[in-house]
Amino acid sequence: MIKDLKTLRDEIEVIDKEMIKLYLRRMEIVKDVALYKQENGMEVLDRSRELELLDKTSALVPEKDLRGYYRELLEKQMELSRDYQRKILGLKTKVAYQGVEGAFQHIALREIFEKCEENSYLTFEEVFRAVSSKEVDLGVLPIENSSTGEISEIFDLLRKYNCYITKVHSLKIEQHLLGIKGAKISDIKEVYSHPQGFLQSSKFLYGRGWKEIPYHNTAVSAKYVSDQKDKTKGTIGSYETASLYNLDILAESINTNDQNQTKFIVISSEKPKTGDTCALILTVPHESGSLMKIVDSIGKRGYNMLNIKSRPVKNVPWEYFFFIEFQGDMDNSEELIEELKENSLSFKVVGRYQKPEGIK
Repeated sequence: MIKDLKTLRDEIEVIDKEMIKLYLRRMEIVKDVALYKQENGMEVLDRSRELELLDKTSALVPEKDLRGYYRELLEKQMELSRDYQRKILGLKTKVAYQGVEGAFQHIALREIFEKCEENSYLTFEEVFRAVSSKEVDLGVLPIENSSTGEISEIFDLLRKYNCYITKVHSLKIEQHLLGIKGAKISDIKEVYSHPQGFLQSSKFLYGRGWKEIPYHNTAVSAKYVSDQKDKTKGTIGSYETASLYNLDILAESINTNDQNQTKFIVISSEKPKTGDTCALILTVPHESGSLMKIVDSIGKRGYNMLNIKSRPVKNVPWEYFFFIEFQGDMDNSEELIEELKENSLSFKVVGRYQKPEGIK
């Protein structure tokens, strides 16, 4: 016979009190581990050991249905232990971005995080890899520009990696033509920039006859022009970039749209649990009305669909996946999520976050 609810809850409370004692003992040892790592020059994160321990320990759970839950519990405990070790050692959150100091991603990172350890990577995918492998805690990446549209590679990488959007941030982008000290506009023959920089400044560049040479990003191209010390080479970048690489501003505010803004995302390997906006990536059957079922499900349950974008599935001609953002009461969205899954061929939640005012 099943015990009454009060008795069951009382028993859980007794167990929880015992768990507190074990938790305190565990964290005392974690503190000693942190001090040992500091003394021996070791990193806080040893992901290979964590994965080995997760496999080994979860296998000890006799109930197969509970192994996954225990593994999730242990993974969260490891995350909290790492945070505690960093606090003890005075370490900062590790945040990755693509490019070099002075790039717009770097500027956005500093607007979002007051204090953090900044980690630079050459490509967008390297940022995703670093976050997914827990080499860093978070990553900052551009996802869309108000003038030139979405940055398609980011959507492909969100589909490929187990990373989640936890925050969005808008940065006003002002592009300037930069050159080495003493250069004039009339000296310029070549301009270096990220392709987005060329697109955002297309009206200014049109008809000038300059050779446009794509680079990894605007800050990397600025560093290159600065190092070359050649008056015929120009670059497109920000005030910060000009100052950082000792370049002159040859023409101010050359972007075609004076309300030029870029939306940045913060990604994490941990699935977020708060926020009024959800982001999904899914595919639907090749049947009439398949996508409309998805849209109808969101609307009829009282949610506001903010965004829908399609992207081709790599290596599968004429197949597409959809990136969808919708807003509403996410704490009670379980039934909607299940309905969307049922109407999809593949389905993945890729973010939950608070939508700031002014970002559509």
